[in-house]
Amino acid sequence: MLAIPGLSMATDYPLVFKTLDAQQAMSFPSGSSTYAMMQAVKPQGLLKAPPAVSQHPLYGRIEAGSDQLLFRLDESKGTGQGYDRLIVDVNGKGDLTGAPVVSLVPPAQRAGAASSPQELLFGPIPAPENLKIGSDRPFFFAQVYMFMAPGLSAAAMPNATVGEILIRPGWYLEAAVDVDGKHHKVGLVDANCNFRIGDPERPVTSRSGVNGGETTWYFQGGDRFLVDWDRSGGIQSAVLEDRSCSFGPLLYLDAKPYKVTLAADCKSLSLDPWTEPMAELALQPRGEQVSSLQVAWEKAPGDWVLLQPGLDNGKAKVPPGNYRLYSLNLKGKTASGDSLVMSGTKRAPEGAIKAVAGQTALLKCGSPLQINLTSVPTRSSTGLLQGLFGQAGPAQTIQATILGAGGESYSPPYLMSAKGALRPPTGPTYTVLTAEGKQVDSGNLEYG
Repeated sequence: MLAIPGLSMATDYPLVFKTLDAQQAMSFPSGSSTYAMMQAVKPQGLLKAPPAVSQHPLYGRIEAGSDQLLFRLDESKGTGQGYDRLIVDVNGKGDLTGAPVVSLVPPAQRAGAASSPQELLFGPIPAPENLKIGSDRPFFFAQVYMFMAPGLSAAAMPNATVGEILIRPGWYLEAAVDVDGKHHKVGLVDANCNFRIGDPERPVTSRSGVNGGETTWYFQGGDRFLVDWDRSGGIQSAVLEDRSCSFGPLLYLDAKPYKVTLAADCKSLSLDPWTEPMAELALQPRGEQVSSLQVAWEKAPGDWVLLQPGLDNGKAKVPPGNYRLYSLNLKGKTASGDSLVMSGTKRAPEGAIKAVAGQTALLKCGSPLQINLTSVPTRSSTGLLQGLFGQAGPAQTIQATILGAGGESYSPPYLMSAKGALRPPTGPTYTVLTAEGKQVDSGNLEYG
């Protein structure tokens, strides 16, 4: 049966439950985090809670996929003694009385500078019993950032945002995969921190600007794949080269697509070479400069899925359907031998192209880049100008936007050495001319 053309059998690979300590969790390349705001007022849906010790407990709601986990931050030693207790409603029932009480991570295990009253790290926060994977229990860590004094907020602005809480998973699943004679490590990360694996990211549309005239379209709320792309034996992620991708039915290994199936008990991962007809995306006009790409694929009418196809000299094999550019990274060599790297995104729900099986569709993106400069008068007091510059006079705010061939917007560029170290390029210079072309000033721009 295996000799019949077009017939292939999927291979099941065991998934191993892996844990992370606090520092590893804060830097692990999961591709996304879950954020929540903290306020002095109790959120709707909070039905029961044990008495708070602090006079200014803080509350919030974590959007964990389709779940909403309420939490409270408290001071166990009394008001003003420091927040050191976090209670999270991991059961999603609006009851904090039976929820786990989580303490601060010991200083020696904290990530970075998470040791000040304005920056705290809590964990591990365990999943409820019914969400265990076999004998293993998922958990996450919570990084807290304080913006203002909670007492001031409670007295004057009870609805104000006092701080922010960032949630990162402390576990992932990993499989050792062997395809086409090559070994890979494939990880699955609970990026939305709902203690489960298998949620695809879904598109969200929001409106902003005057009368809601500006529409933004982005994906959120799902889990992620991680792949050991360089086959070094561990899952890594270089700055501006994050190779994590949205969980879904399709995974690329060395530019080749595979159909992915996750077992219901999360004990194994099935990989099967994609045998359905494929189309081709050709990135134009300088596709060879694109080092990674994310596109939205309309799998069915109105059903958009985020894909990160593998690239081969600016071309990618993809299933037929409609596609929108979502994000990409550019890399080009400079005369000094370094690489110039930039990250671009497109968040407008427009510009879809149709990819037909057996045919090549052109996807515009990348260079040549267009830099748009605007300069607008800034109202500043004379005293401030004199304090900053030693003189009084009109002020101008100069803004720059970098756009690609597909209408995508780019972050500022960085130079990358052969060893992967990043540094900003030399700052731009400016020259001020009169209408007749006479130079009246020049200098360097420190920020742009």
